[in-house]
Parts: sequence; C-alpha cells; structure tokens
Amino acid sequence: MTRQAAANTSRSQTKSTAIILKVAHSMSQLGIAALPRNYELVYEALSGRLPQLSRDLSALGATPQQEALDELGFKHHLIAHGALAADRARATAQEELSDLALQLRHSLAQRHAFRSQLDRFKDRLASDPVAGLTEFADDAARLRDAAGLLMNEEQAFLTALQSSAERFAALEGAFAESRKPLTRDPVTGLPNRLALSARLKTLLESEGETQPVALIVASVEGLRGIAEQHGAATAEKALGKLSTLFRKSIKKSDFVARVGGQEFAFLCSDVTEENAQAIAQRIRQSVEALRVALPGRAFTAETLSLAAGIAMAQPMAPPTDVVQQAELALAALRAGSRSGVLVYSAELGGRRARTYSPHAA
Repeated sequence: MTRQAAANTSRSQTKSTAIILKVAHSMSQLGIAALPRNYELVYEALSGRLPQLSRDLSALGATPQQEALDELGFKHHLIAHGALAADRARATAQEELSDLALQLRHSLAQRHAFRSQLDRFKDRLASDPVAGLTEFADDAARLRDAAGLLMNEEQAFLTALQSSAERFAALEGAFAESRKPLTRDPVTGLPNRLALSARLKTLLESEGETQPVALIVASVEGLRGIAEQHGAATAEKALGKLSTLFRKSIKKSDFVARVGGQEFAFLCSDVTEENAQAIAQRIRQSVEALRVALPGRAFTAETLSLAAGIAMAQPMAPPTDVVQQAELALAALRAGSRSGVLVYSAELGGRRARTYSPHAA
C-alpha cells in the first residue's frame, strides 16, 4: 500500500468513526433504543441524503415511540425496516391461515353432523318403514334445522374466504413494498445494483433470448463536487433530474439503475454495438446539456459530464463477466480523465491482464 493510499484509508476510517459517534450521540439525546434498524434510520436522517426523513424525525421530538420510528422507516423504504415489514406480513398471513383452518374444521364438523342425521333417518326408514313414517315429521324438522345451520355455516365460511382473499391481496402488496428497499435506490427511486444483477441474469439466461444485450455503465462526473460544495440537497435535485432524463432516454422495455454514488447502468436488449454507442452518446449529450441550479445563485448553474463503458453480450454469457467488461471500459476512460463512450474489446481485456499485479495496493 502506498503512503498516499494509507493516508486516504486513515482519513476514511477517522470519518467513519466520527459518523458512528455522531449517530450514537444523537440516538442517546433523543432517547432512541439501540436497535440496528434505528441506527440505520438515524444515520440516513443525519446524512442529508433523505431531507424529508430528517424533517420527519425532527417532528417526532424527544423520546419518540418505537412504533412511530418504524413507520418512518416503512415510509422511506429503509432496508432494515423492509425486512421488518416482511416479517409482519408473514405473521399476518400465518394468523389469517390459522383462522381459515379453524373455520374450515368447524364447517366440516357441521357437515359431518348433518350427514350423521341423514344416515340415522335413512336407517330407521329401512328397518321399520311404519315407525319411520310416524317419526318422519319430527326427523324432518330436525333435518330442516340442521340444513339451515349448515347453510349458515357455509355462507359464513364463504364470506370469510372472500375477506381473506382481500387481505391476502393486501399482504401481497405489503410484501412487494417490503422488497423495494432491497431493489430500489432511496434517493432516485431507480432500481439498484441488486435489481440490475437480477435483470441482467434473466436477460442472458432466458431460453427464448437470441438477440445481443448491451450493458452501459456510466459515471456522471461533477455530482460529487456539487455535493461537497453546495450540499447534499442540491446534489439530490441533480440526481432527480438525471433519473428523469435517463428514464426518458431509453425504451420502456430497457432498464436503468443507479449502481453507485454517481454511477448508473443501462440494459438495452436487441441492439447492435453501433446502436449501443448511439444510445450512450445521446445520453451523454443530454447530461452535458443539463444545468444544475445552485442555491442563492439565480444566474449561475453547474454542468455535468458523462463517461460510459459498454459491453456487448450474447445470450448465456456469464453476467459477472459482462459487468466487469463494461466497468473496465469505463475505468479506461476515467483513467485518462476523459468523458465520452468506450466499447469493451479483447485488446482492452488483454491490456488489463498485462498490467495486473497481485502485489499491487
């Protein structure tokens, strides 16, 4: 490890320690329980990445109830709270199934009782038709009452089934919501790296897929500087503009994800290398035409640039290889401090192999 790298690592560790201490101090002051999900919530509130979460937490005041904290976590799709929401949904589903099983057993017991009365009536008629006829009126009344009770039970069970179907539909929605923090970027609402990996795997391993797939990994240069000089809120507004721009820049069947602080990835299916380059160039030009308004400066705006690495993949290609190739093309561009677009090639891969050293820092 070089001296500069060691210094950078030391600064990073010092900064991480300071953040942890700040979170712990804030939790202690507010009287918030030392639960892992609460650490995440307070950290996100203090980081400035989610301004609305910061305001919502402040509105709770001192010693907020855990239930209120959890509601904030659900509202802002935090990862730990997503797992909690899934656990709650599973518990509710289990209770619902237990209630249905109980009602089903009760309904079956009523059916069995009605069947037993019919069997006894039939046996009496078979053994002594005359005696059976004299008792027919009494038995018919009992059978009528039993049939009415059975019909009421059946109707109640049907109503319970309909109600359960509605609740299970709501639970399905809750499960979907609980998965959002795992697959969505909380700032832009775009899919994240996990979602990208799943989508790429599906595309490449689909039996019916015969067309090439392009993976574009892009870095938006200038975002970090905006955050450092003008604050996280200004950077978030820029990210919001970028996410809207990116969604409009691709087909509905294509895919865009935020995979890092200033990195984004695009999946385009059924395209040639030339098509992929044209798409990346169009996105780059749109980003460079974007103007980021600065707080308190009506006539001054920041600009951004974009560097993009492209990897072309045939069906059944290993997804990890495709990602590495696109990232290698992007790294080659950034190493030269250049914006623009570069397609991965075997020559580029060979250059990486020649320059690799297992003892490098």
